Amino acid sequence: MDNAPLLIVLPFLVIAFILGVFLGRSSKKNKMGKIPTYTPFSLSSDYFKGLNFLLNEQTDKAIDVFVGMLEVGEETVDTHISLGNLYRQRGEVEQAIKIHQNVIAKPSLSLSKRNDALYELARDFMNAGLLDRAENLFQELIHKQSHVPSAMKSLLSIYQQEHDWDDAILIAKKLESASNKSYALQVAHFYCELALIDFKAGHSKGALKLVKKALGTDKNSVRASILEGEINRSLGNYKAATRAYRRVEQQDPLMVSEILESLLYCYKELNNNKEIKTYLEHVLNEYGGITSVLLCAKQIQSLKDDKAAALFIVDSLRKKPSIRGLSSLIDISLDFTKGTAHENLLILQEITSKLLENKPVYQCTQCGFNGKSMYWHCPGCKSWSSVKPIQGIEGE
Repeated sequence: MDNAPLLIVLPFLVIAFILGVFLGRSSKKNKMGKIPTYTPFSLSSDYFKGLNFLLNEQTDKAIDVFVGMLEVGEETVDTHISLGNLYRQRGEVEQAIKIHQNVIAKPSLSLSKRNDALYELARDFMNAGLLDRAENLFQELIHKQSHVPSAMKSLLSIYQQEHDWDDAILIAKKLESASNKSYALQVAHFYCELALIDFKAGHSKGALKLVKKALGTDKNSVRASILEGEINRSLGNYKAATRAYRRVEQQDPLMVSEILESLLYCYKELNNNKEIKTYLEHVLNEYGGITSVLLCAKQIQSLKDDKAAALFIVDSLRKKPSIRGLSSLIDISLDFTKGTAHENLLILQEITSKLLENKPVYQCTQCGFNGKSMYWHCPGCKSWSSVKPIQGIEGE
């Protein structure tokens, strides 16, 4: 038996029960305001009409009946708020907004209950994409010292969506104090976002200052080191660039493959071929990723020939199989093979190309989102620094 319809209706049945208890009690109040023992038969026909709608999975009609029966007051406000939240969870944000606005409009409510409804209304606006209105309500709640940590977290999410990095930095720092939790990783990324804007606008000095702030906030910010390397490389400051790129290995060894080509380019510009060889050998021995293997093969290819490079890749693939490595081996081998061997390699080349065609290169360690491009902010779970190069036969 399929339980899905029951699971959908169940929360509303709970609400209906609460309404029944309240309405049964309130309808039996005598003139002195005393509440006698609950009598279920005192409920109005509207209640049973609403309950019937629920049992027939007509939740919209049911809720309209229940809301119409129950006036907003201090004793019923939580029920109204819950109804609005259920609408929001079902994706019917307009209805949620309507209910929560109706609650807030009642002047007799206590400040605490009004702030509860205000917080839920702000969440409604946020879900509806009305970020300006949500932002104003969250700021109002913070000013009133109500729902402060939750309101700040929501504001932080809004500022990130709007790419308002200055305000994101300010609210993250306030959130650190309010929640006693570090937001250094996020703040470092916000500084990097600002640095990237300056860098693209041609303001390299300003961009470098912001990168330094990022590293001052989070010394393990790989993104800040890579960005510092890119900025210095564009300015021709190759020594400074190499220092920034080399820092990545200490910050996160899994990200070394992201800087290898840029680092080797800087060494080449500095005519430091010895350091190219030394660092490549170091990375190859320490981590053995396919990126370092292929870069070593290129060096061998330029210093010796294709056959020597191919033999080097073959030896590396024996130790650590890789589809990317196999594909490069085939490409190099095609240049010095003929006849049947050449034809066979062409077939293998087509197969490996198809294997790699739709294979992701990066994956989020938090939610599993994957893709061919590097994201500092995961599009799936919105985590920062959670996307890494995929390891193993299909990756590094």
